Amino acid sequence: MLVIMTHWPNNSISLKFGWIGVNIFFVLSGFLITRILVNEKPKPFKQYIGNFFYKRTLRIFPVYYLFIAATSVLLMVSRYAIPQLADNVIIASGINALKNAWPSYLTYTYNIRLNLRYFFQWDDTSNQFFGHLWSLSLEEQFYLVFPFVVYFTSIATLKKIVLGLIVLCPLIRLWTAVYGVGMVTDKYWLGELLYTNTLCQADALAMGAALAIFPFTLQHPYRNFLLAAFIWLGVGLTCLYFLRKAGYFLVEGKSFGYDFPGFWFDEKTPHFLINIRAAYQYTLVNILAVCLVAPAVIKRPLFPAILQSKPVAYLGKISYGIYLFHNPLIAFFMTGGAFFGGWFKLTENPLVHIFLFILYMIILVGLAHLSYKYFEQKIISRYKTRTVGV
Repeated sequence: MLVIMTHWPNNSISLKFGWIGVNIFFVLSGFLITRILVNEKPKPFKQYIGNFFYKRTLRIFPVYYLFIAATSVLLMVSRYAIPQLADNVIIASGINALKNAWPSYLTYTYNIRLNLRYFFQWDDTSNQFFGHLWSLSLEEQFYLVFPFVVYFTSIATLKKIVLGLIVLCPLIRLWTAVYGVGMVTDKYWLGELLYTNTLCQADALAMGAALAIFPFTLQHPYRNFLLAAFIWLGVGLTCLYFLRKAGYFLVEGKSFGYDFPGFWFDEKTPHFLINIRAAYQYTLVNILAVCLVAPAVIKRPLFPAILQSKPVAYLGKISYGIYLFHNPLIAFFMTGGAFFGGWFKLTENPLVHIFLFILYMIILVGLAHLSYKYFEQKIISRYKTRTVGV
């Protein structure tokens, strides 16, 4: 929901700090995958690695490639079969991105292509339809490497590797913030590089992994979460204050100082700690995510009445589809305005935009439900009993 509200185009609904939802997902994913791998570690290597990749492939690939195919077809139909959309800028950007970046979509390397924009100053893949696939690319790269790390190292060594990443990644972000800013003309791409680069985000995955391999207890989970939230908010508001004081108003107040990372290097301020906030704000977000995930690890989840309810549990099951479909559905909502004078420009009445957002969420959840029930589940149930590498 945080990510969806970040991508929503109208300020009545848009949540400027919602990008942190991606980091929360990385922490959770790091924990879940590491726990699976550690539990499977005693098995023979062929069975261990074969079963892991088989199950991940079965869960992730089918709907991912269905999404790319369906979105591509809808883009072509919109451009060439619907006269009202023939010159639509949003549709054109989607087709242009597809034409230039399709190999990276198919190979889970889209984040690497985004990183290359920093060096070659490309600007040919910005789009509403496929832009969110960078995070899934990063996740797949983690899946590709980490199983081998877990299997071929002892738990003691694995702990050292995880702790090393937690320390190293902020230092890499710090070095980039200090020295990388002079190496590119468009500072926005530097912020995007830090946001989408696998090594710069690896500490989020490592913090999740730490929850799976380090024993811990929590006496006061709510207190820990509130303390982390207080520090997170305090640092963000302090950054926002000094940005405002320096006359830098690109960062909106509703971001609480955690504006989209692409903006972090657009303009220098007189304050060194504000200019390098990429080095530590990611870490604060990751710590906040740990405080959210950790109680659930020891069967003491925060807000259990909500998180353990059947509707929320089901939303968790279909969340992959929700994430895949949310961006193109926003784009089609926006292009749909071509028939009605522009839904998002028709009025500034926040009630209208709230209604549109509710309608959008109903359609989005419905799409994800249909995908899960009639496509994902059928594939998983048909092939899940196969054992690989035995």
